[in-house]
Amino acid sequence: MATYYLYGTVLTGEAVAANNRGDNMGNITTLQKVFLGDDVHTSVSAEAIRFAIRYRFQLEQLPVNRQFVDGKLIYEDEKRAYLEASLKNILIDDDLMGYMDAAAAKVEQEDEAAESNGKKAKGKAIKRQSPLAVSRAVSLRPYRGELSFNAVSGEKEKGKLSLYGAEMHTTEYQYSFGLNLNDVAVKEHIGHFIDAIADMPPVAGNHSRFAYDFSPASIVLRVTSAHSPKIQQCFVHDDEIRGYRIDRLVRRVESGDIPASELILGGEVSDTPGGLKLKEFGVYCSKGVVEALNEAKRRIAALDEEFAVLNPS
Repeated sequence: MATYYLYGTVLTGEAVAANNRGDNMGNITTLQKVFLGDDVHTSVSAEAIRFAIRYRFQLEQLPVNRQFVDGKLIYEDEKRAYLEASLKNILIDDDLMGYMDAAAAKVEQEDEAAESNGKKAKGKAIKRQSPLAVSRAVSLRPYRGELSFNAVSGEKEKGKLSLYGAEMHTTEYQYSFGLNLNDVAVKEHIGHFIDAIADMPPVAGNHSRFAYDFSPASIVLRVTSAHSPKIQQCFVHDDEIRGYRIDRLVRRVESGDIPASELILGGEVSDTPGGLKLKEFGVYCSKGVVEALNEAKRRIAALDEEFAVLNPS
């Protein structure tokens, strides 16, 4: 069987991004930044997005190996002994996110014995490569230096900071993901991942206080056997129309670099000039994000009998 992938690029709605102040952050809270083209953009880490996806599995009360409770990580089976017999019962977070538990040689005598024999003592690593890849989220609009200044409430204490500032950014964010469908051991987990993209819990960011809606306002999906997505960073801000364009994606479909039959558009992008143009080329377009994601499930279910459990019907 060929190797199949689900690729996606998500564009959030426009909102104000800012980190609240933590106790040990000094008097300025900053947003992470990257260069894109010639401009500075704010960014949210891929790790924060992956954590939110994993945490949604917990919130949905799916069996998970690692739970986040009261600021602590609690493992059901940190050594993954439950996987020694088979991967058929692998928990969803271990299946999609992968894991690695690396242990050095347990006893110093092992090191000494190995060195006396001219060998290097070896530890043991229990690992599974994640079939899911997630990019950093990058702001659609360049950062313009938005700042706010505030004062802590209550009685001011000598020697403690009472004034602080925070960077803010009014923008949309876009991020991409890729999922190797063949490498997911339990195919039902693919459906739960797709549901998580549609209904993302808060993405933590710095100090777990990044209150921003990371659910898709628009989404571009591709179900394919191609090993490169070719849909990353497909949304580009346009100052003139006070919105965005997807010209690069239109050109790639028009040139035949991406087959129109592999693409799915959902949400606000379907009503843009670029979305309407892609619809003319035969791209599936839906006004709803959830319906677009359900279409992805249907296409994956049709790839092979082992994916049939994903059919929404």
